[in-house]
Amino acid sequence: MNTTVQKIFRQDFEFYSKNKKLPLHQYKAANDFINCRTAAMGGHIQACPEGHVERISYNSCRHRNCPQCNKIQIERWLDRKKNILLDTAHRHLVFTLPHELNELWLMNSSLMTDILFQTASETLKQLLNDKKYLGADTGFLLNLHTWGRNLSLHPHLHCLISNGGLSAQGDWVQPVKKCFLPYRVIMRLFRGKFCAALKRHADLIRKPDNLPPVRFNNLVNQLGRKDWHVEIMEPYEHGEGVINYLARYVKGGPITNQQLDEADDRILLRYQSHQTGQREVHRYSKAGFIRQLLIHVPDRGKRTLRFYGLYTSGKRMALNKARAVHQQAPVSHDEEPENWQDYLISKGYGEQVLCPVCQQKLQQKERLFRGRDPTTQWVFILNNLTALNLTA
Repeated sequence: MNTTVQKIFRQDFEFYSKNKKLPLHQYKAANDFINCRTAAMGGHIQACPEGHVERISYNSCRHRNCPQCNKIQIERWLDRKKNILLDTAHRHLVFTLPHELNELWLMNSSLMTDILFQTASETLKQLLNDKKYLGADTGFLLNLHTWGRNLSLHPHLHCLISNGGLSAQGDWVQPVKKCFLPYRVIMRLFRGKFCAALKRHADLIRKPDNLPPVRFNNLVNQLGRKDWHVEIMEPYEHGEGVINYLARYVKGGPITNQQLDEADDRILLRYQSHQTGQREVHRYSKAGFIRQLLIHVPDRGKRTLRFYGLYTSGKRMALNKARAVHQQAPVSHDEEPENWQDYLISKGYGEQVLCPVCQQKLQQKERLFRGRDPTTQWVFILNNLTALNLTA
């Protein structure tokens, strides 16, 4: 039997969260999943300009981990980001934290996120500014994923980086070495910076009871002697390849509703295994599924996608110089984002936004307040006007 994230949370979140002290951002996410595209979110009445039809359209929650309402956000995000990418090959790297840090990650997700971004970006900047490898300013972005394909905890950063950069003299510089950046050099530098940051922030890091300061220090030292997983993927001819891949997760969360089924009071999650390359199914209890999905909800306001070098907003002049080298127009800020109605029409869902009689676009007629059924809207308004003596 097919199911959805919204259905699971509606039926089981109240029982799951009873007697639990969940972080506020997880409650917010659960509330959004439950109320997405319902009267609780408010909405508006759409009407044909010729009066042929009226219908209610409820608002989406727009939570970045909601699997049911972010398709237009993905398209708009892609349009904006593709607009700044350089028309050159891009490298795809993945920085993965060892599983020994998973418990610390769960207890310190916000701080650990910042440490991961800081150490990965510093690693790349240090190596790319070295003339032995490049000696120029590149454009790159880092995107945090905390999940494996079966929703296991697996914190890692995807990096998309231009295969070359702009020198201080304004010339485009290609990598000196064919391998771009050597794996072991990246791994050791990243590992060293991350372990040093853990020790530097030791007093701020919350630790489980079985990890006193001495054992914490020993753990960090042990991690500093083992190989960490840094993967250098095949280069893309253009950055659009990997950014299309990342867009699903930046604006859509770790799973889709199409991956879910329900059987024997269990949630079945279908996924493509990295290890076997085969389609597999993971069986969760309903409480287990809710827990696993919520641990991947980022802290409120925490950016999981960050831009560096030429791709930062403060380096638009340098980026436009690099774009000129690649015969690209300067970055434009004037383009309007794709209208949601045009998006649905372009994807073949015109029946949702067009009048079935005259085929004109439906127009917004009335706004519906959050949490109120449209049949009670005007009763609510009139009651409040009476209370304020404004109806006379």
